[in-house]
Amino acid sequence: MAIKPIRVSQLNGYIKKVLVTDSVLSQVVVIGQISNFKHHISGHAYFSLKDDLSRINCFLPSGILNTLRFDPVDDLEVVCEGYISVYEKGGSYSLNIRKMSVEGQGSLALAFEKMKEKLAALGYFEEGRKRPIPTWTDNIAIVTSNTGAAIEDMIRIITSKNDLVNVHIFPTLVQGDGAAQMIAGRLAEINRDYPYMDIIIVGRGGGSIEDLWSFNEEIVADAIFSSKIPVISAVGHESDWTIADFVADLRAPTPTAAADIAAVNIDLLLENLDGLEYNIKDSMRKIIGYGELWLKSFGMSNLANLLNSRVSFSEHRVDSLRSEMDLNIRNRLNNYSVRVEGLKSRLDALSPLGVLSRGYSILSNENGKVISRAGELKSGDVVRARLSDGEASLVVGDSPERAGARPAQVGSSPQ
Repeated sequence: MAIKPIRVSQLNGYIKKVLVTDSVLSQVVVIGQISNFKHHISGHAYFSLKDDLSRINCFLPSGILNTLRFDPVDDLEVVCEGYISVYEKGGSYSLNIRKMSVEGQGSLALAFEKMKEKLAALGYFEEGRKRPIPTWTDNIAIVTSNTGAAIEDMIRIITSKNDLVNVHIFPTLVQGDGAAQMIAGRLAEINRDYPYMDIIIVGRGGGSIEDLWSFNEEIVADAIFSSKIPVISAVGHESDWTIADFVADLRAPTPTAAADIAAVNIDLLLENLDGLEYNIKDSMRKIIGYGELWLKSFGMSNLANLLNSRVSFSEHRVDSLRSEMDLNIRNRLNNYSVRVEGLKSRLDALSPLGVLSRGYSILSNENGKVISRAGELKSGDVVRARLSDGEASLVVGDSPERAGARPAQVGSSPQ
């Protein structure tokens, strides 16, 4: 019996139905290395998961990608939890990921190094772009958990050294899902809404590499790099290093060390001021003493000669400056005179009187309107002619065309 043929889409649809309904393939956990990781314009990501013998295509939705606590990069070993699905149009299957985590601390170290290399290439760690930590601070912002021992230690140290400084707490998650986004948001908030802060301390107490991982995420590095306010990173213990430490303007080995750096010790400052006051007074006493000895070394006649010499030098200097000033004034006046004469010549050339002196005249009617065309005149009109040396009233006669060949009669009007 012949088997009835089916369409390709029907076959792929059937395969998808079988795979989706399979209880094993609907919930699988796979370990492997990321290969050929690509971000799509939609926000999703596509890559392959491989081992020494095989590989499988993977689909990572944007919603899962945005919650990851690490940067998924090629060669990173990860554990992926998801289900097998079929792309019917292309006839291919893939692992659709619901969860992803880094496998082992060795892989976390690899992710750390890859992130460090990436940000170093972007200039995030360059010393030349880092801002100096201010010596005196009036307002200190602290971004950390408000429930840990670190915040209590920092407040205690700051207030014990300087009770004039204002400490502003911006509580945040410091580990777990959403911690990195919240830390970055706090840093952006301080720069936007509290620009008068002198310094920002961001950090937390000690923990495992997983606990500190939020401070290794790129979103936190971006926020520290973009901050206009100097940032001190204070994450974990002295042996703990995070990406935030490299990007920050200063890395403190512990949160308490950061507090010690940020606050000026008032008592030490007062001691330094007392010492400076003593040194200034001592220096002034020595200067006055040396001056008295210097004056005593001169007789009155020598002192008078010295003063006369200085007065003579000053008088000579004044005379020299006066001569120089007089010369400059004369030169400027001559330059102005030449410019004025040039402008006067140009104005004379453009003056209507200059045109009239060459034999031209200006005619106007009894209302003073200038006549520019013969058609505006008729016999018997009284017009005024402006000449170079005065004015005359004229009466318009017949034109030659209307009076045959007779010349026009133009007579002076009575004055």
